[in-house]
Amino acid sequence: MNSMQRQVFIARLMLALYVTLACATARADDAADQPRLLHTLRGHERWVLSVAFSPDGRWLVSGADDQTLRLWNLMTGDAARTLQRFGSAVTAVDFHPDGKCIAVGTYAGELQLLAAPSGKLLRKFDGHKDSVTAIRFDPTGKYLASGSADDTLVVWDTNDAAALLRFEQGNEYDVTALAFSPNGRQIVSGDGENELKIWSTENGEELRTLRGHAETVTAVGFSPSGKLIVSASWDDTLKLWNADTGDELQTLRGHMADVTTVLFTPDGTRIVSAGEDKTVRIWDSHRFKLLTTLEGHRDCVMCIAVSPNSRSLASGSKEEIRVWKLK
Repeated sequence: MNSMQRQVFIARLMLALYVTLACATARADDAADQPRLLHTLRGHERWVLSVAFSPDGRWLVSGADDQTLRLWNLMTGDAARTLQRFGSAVTAVDFHPDGKCIAVGTYAGELQLLAAPSGKLLRKFDGHKDSVTAIRFDPTGKYLASGSADDTLVVWDTNDAAALLRFEQGNEYDVTALAFSPNGRQIVSGDGENELKIWSTENGEELRTLRGHAETVTAVGFSPSGKLIVSASWDDTLKLWNADTGDELQTLRGHMADVTTVLFTPDGTRIVSAGEDKTVRIWDSHRFKLLTTLEGHRDCVMCIAVSPNSRSLASGSKEEIRVWKLK
């Protein structure tokens, strides 16, 4: 091998080493970026229907078809404590923004506010005539919104349990989902008529109706900026909407069966969805592209929640909750 051949050989060898190291680094970075499973929480005896993180991310509350409300300490890994046992399935839960109480709704139409972490009953909200399907506190915690199979959406005063606003869905179908806008001035709801409706919390008016899904809307959520709305449906899709105009912007496809739940991460960078295909999927909220698919659940994923710091994800399925660490 002459001098010129030797130089070419060395150059090619160095290039090959560089490419190998670059690929290995990229694979390591990709692995570091992937969510990883932290805990598999078992204790519920039937389907987990709703989960919510405390504001500090230390606690997870869950409601299930086994008629129990349970509280999990994510810092110590202690077994769940049963806060309350009801006479029907616990269908919806939410933590108050100050972390001191928990709202809970049931299949029998009960709506209660419990102290956290003791589970002591603080007050009851009377008015729904059928199952409570969804509940959410507004950003200030002064108000609680609840949707029901009685076709109504009610906004309550959390201090005295008074019903301040009552929205009639108007199509004789269940209110299946709801979410407050970040400024609390609007609520978006989903229903069994495949529609979303946006309501004003200032004057009680229906602002607009969003149509595009081919099946029941199962979940809705505002982006942290308030400019976008995301919805999930039994038509196997997610849709993105302009919150100001109601225009449909994008349809996200990837789930292989009914999509049961969806939300924006609190930092606004991702959309998380889950469904009957037993997967949790994470999407880029700016490019509307699928980033990763989380597998491991053995049954349909019924509910999800993301911690306020966007670092933890909980997904509930039959008899188990999985807690994932996000990037």
